[in-house]
Amino acid sequence: MTIHTIGLIHECTIISRTQTGTDEYGSPVYAENSTVSACRFLTSDEPGRIDVLESGEHSVSEVSVILPSGVAVEAGDTISSTVPGYSHSYDVLSIKPITRLFNSTVHHYECKLKAVE
Repeated sequence: MTIHTIGLIHECTIISRTQTGTDEYGSPVYAENSTVSACRFLTSDEPGRIDVLESGEHSVSEVSVILPSGVAVEAGDTISSTVPGYSHSYDVLSIKPITRLFNSTVHHYECKLKAVE
């Protein structure tokens, strides 16, 4: 599946935290940077897992997002969206750069996500 056949039909906000210094106690101080990007959310075809919580059993399916190569994203960033079915905040768990077939330039990124609870 290529980026051309699936299309980046969704929009998301990528929120990254950058350490800007420390406070008077030596604790890090962070600034949040947000970037709006075209994207494509995907849900895995494989069966999800069942999490057993106090409120009962919950089915959890794997969610990933495809981002264009010009976007800066790192593991630990937060991606939020208002796309129906994906209207949530997610932590970026991993990033896989997908390169073009005949050279080593990055075509797009595939990121595994975890819903922020």
